[in-house]
Amino acid sequence: MKRFLIQFISSWWLSPLGLLLCAGLWCCDIVFAAFLKTMLPSMVLKILGRVGGGGFIVFLGLCLAAFVRALVLKRWGRAVAVFFATGACAGVSLVAACAVAFMVVLVDNDDFADDLSIPEGIEIAEPGECTLWLGTGRADGADAYFTAVSNALLQAGTDDGTVSADVPSFARLAREDRDILLRYLSAHPGWRVFALRDSLYATRIMKGPGGWDYPLNGFFSDFHYPMTAEGRGPHYQVRLTIGFPDPWWNRDPQPTRLAPGETADVVPSPGMATSQDAMNKSHVIISAENACIEVYEESAGRERRLTKALLRLLEEELRPLAESPTPATIARILPPGAILRGEAPDISLKDGMQGGIYAVRILANPGEPGLVYLKAFEVTKGTPLSQARLPDTSSLRLGWSDDPGELYSGTTEITIYEGNWEQFYAARFELWFKPDSGAPERKLAEKVFRIQGWQR
Repeated sequence: MKRFLIQFISSWWLSPLGLLLCAGLWCCDIVFAAFLKTMLPSMVLKILGRVGGGGFIVFLGLCLAAFVRALVLKRWGRAVAVFFATGACAGVSLVAACAVAFMVVLVDNDDFADDLSIPEGIEIAEPGECTLWLGTGRADGADAYFTAVSNALLQAGTDDGTVSADVPSFARLAREDRDILLRYLSAHPGWRVFALRDSLYATRIMKGPGGWDYPLNGFFSDFHYPMTAEGRGPHYQVRLTIGFPDPWWNRDPQPTRLAPGETADVVPSPGMATSQDAMNKSHVIISAENACIEVYEESAGRERRLTKALLRLLEEELRPLAESPTPATIARILPPGAILRGEAPDISLKDGMQGGIYAVRILANPGEPGLVYLKAFEVTKGTPLSQARLPDTSSLRLGWSDDPGELYSGTTEITIYEGNWEQFYAARFELWFKPDSGAPERKLAEKVFRIQGWQR
């Protein structure tokens, strides 16, 4: 590493060239994300953007170091060369970045839906109205998650940051009855269980005015559900996730890590500043055998009120199952409406925050453990929609039983990238099931909707 750095600061052209290359990566990320977004997975786009942006800053520092080194060694010609090469490359990078940004803002390159028409003579459903941002403080009908968060926030916090990983029921289920734990979480409409990178994750969701809603990445905040009926109250942001076996959502390089039964003083770091509160954020990860809990909290004060409340909630929720880990116990402790009868497998959509973003509710009973996911096609030409991302963003692990008359629901959020806002066309959504057993995948349901695409 030392030899690498010396080589770069000793050369008058290597570091400026690095500036150009990183600027090019950043521009490629913007171009692909804006105009060719269905060609690359979102993770590749994130890597391009972060390498390009971070690398540009690193190489700019190396250019400065090369210039200072040349001055110290009194190599005036090299110092001048580094200065002008850096200026030229930085200028070209700036011009290119501005041109790409200008192109993204002004150029509409998505003509997917320009010539599409909605055919007549077929049944086409309309997405429902967005309900995720209509939440208000309420006592009637509130689910246990909302109640736990609300009660914790409306209490005065202290300066005690102690958090205890008192979750023996979770630890026992994760160690001895992982499959039963997964089956319960999958059957509960308040948990979104999904697959990502060869692991399974379960994120707790709240029940709002329009049913169970899943916000972006599972973060709930006062933006979604304020704590009073007047729409005011403490600012907060929270997320509760179980990973099988590792945490996925954690982005904090130094989270507070605990084993079940351990206690630690959680020192939060500065978070979002608001007009009312100085927010503090924290990550607590509790690692048990075969699974872990992650609680993200952003709230005012030193005490981690939400973290402690959600750990208590999880322990209370799982205690009956740990005492009797059977399918019969799952059926007994699920909330009302978790198992439905008298309905057919179904796909329903609700509008999201912007056009092209949809909340999805799946209703099915695959009859065995596995994952369901969506495929989508434009109706008139059969063109696949969001083919690179839709299977991952729509993946869910639903509850199941041997009784085909029982149906289980799951909620997620998807984005359709083809087309622009207000360019409506017909799309056929198909619900597919991938069994854990390795048996062939099979289609469970399909439905046609009138949709629009997301526009950057």
